[in-house]
Amino acid sequence: MGSPSRLLNENMRDLLTFPKSPIAAIAHTDVHRALRRYFELAQDFIVASLAIVLLIVMVQGLWVLARLAFVLRSNPPEVLSQIVLLLVLVELFRTLIFYLHEHRVAVPLMLEVAIVSELREILLNQPTTLNAQLYANALLLAVLGSLLLAYRLVRRPDPPAADTV
Repeated sequence: MGSPSRLLNENMRDLLTFPKSPIAAIAHTDVHRALRRYFELAQDFIVASLAIVLLIVMVQGLWVLARLAFVLRSNPPEVLSQIVLLLVLVELFRTLIFYLHEHRVAVPLMLEVAIVSELREILLNQPTTLNAQLYANALLLAVLGSLLLAYRLVRRPDPPAADTV
């Protein structure tokens, strides 16, 4: 064993060499990895917050749907439009959950959301005559549908998922 003054000097030296902040503990070569990790955590927090807000909006939309259908006895196109809006919100919620799990945006989910929201617009603003807007809607739906079909035909098969229980 060393003398008490020597042990005290060694302990003081150890205290002086320990980093005073978490930033100082990161080697200069690990800065990018640490920043990426912190930014991913911040992004996850933002996406989780969006999911919570979207969940609240869906509950409000369900309340509006119930009022439209049962209290106000609205006409069917309004009720159907509200149902399709809720389906769009559910798809967006699914997209956020998928992003939190996979940390990437799913192209098919986004295409499905776009298709359903375009169908909602067509339900809300039903065309009465043949005009440019009707052709534009039809073309948009055809393009979105063909993109979704092409993605599903070309997509590589997903690797088998590990059982997580």
